[in-house]
Amino acid sequence: MTDIEIIRHIDDGANYYVGLFGEAVHMDRIDKDFYSYVKPKAGEQGISFVYNVRIDDLPAERKKAVIDEMKSMNMPIWLSLLASDKTVFLFSGKEPSQERTEPGEEDEVYMAMLPEDRKEHCEDSHKIIKVHSAEEFALWARITNDILSGGYPDIHPVNHFVWCEKMGVKCYILYHGGVPVSVAAIMDNNGAASLELIGTIPEMRRKGFAKAICKKAVYDAFADGASIITIRAVNAAAARLYGTVGFKVY
Repeated sequence: MTDIEIIRHIDDGANYYVGLFGEAVHMDRIDKDFYSYVKPKAGEQGISFVYNVRIDDLPAERKKAVIDEMKSMNMPIWLSLLASDKTVFLFSGKEPSQERTEPGEEDEVYMAMLPEDRKEHCEDSHKIIKVHSAEEFALWARITNDILSGGYPDIHPVNHFVWCEKMGVKCYILYHGGVPVSVAAIMDNNGAASLELIGTIPEMRRKGFAKAICKKAVYDAFADGASIITIRAVNAAAARLYGTVGFKVY
């Protein structure tokens, strides 16, 4: 698999991840001519995000108009990692650097793992469950929201259970001393998987729990036939952790 193909999978993983938030009765998922977005319906709570942006082939004037339209919505925007230099300039106002630079400590880092990159999985003493029931999903959603969004319900504990029921999402909870302390999920888009929503409760960090749950999720994904697993590390520290599991930066 070429680097460009791998980067395209990272893009696809991000778009698939965002689109799944629209798979719930309290959410709207809108497909426009040149982009898509998700947002909660009136009176509901959830994420708002613009994704699946398709503007590279537009004339510059039309492209700028669509960019302005997207920005006016005041939502985060996922712009393709393979967007042209002209698109990046119109979007950010900055000329893209032609030099390869290492990510800064606070930069998002884009990573992937192929089957040949995976490290040998060894069973350990941690109790890690894969969510099956609605009750387990509600617990997983609550912990994930607490860790990653300060308790705001990005993930609905009831409505998003459709992820596990019908969308093939695999959610994991790691227990320590009978207490759920770490979470993760695998989202599989036709054999191209992405590792998402990894977190550990603050008082239990730096004890190896995130690494353990990532190893379990990755092992299961490849066992289920994934041809690649992608991830978007929130910063360099997270990227170093994922590197110990077998992910490489692209």
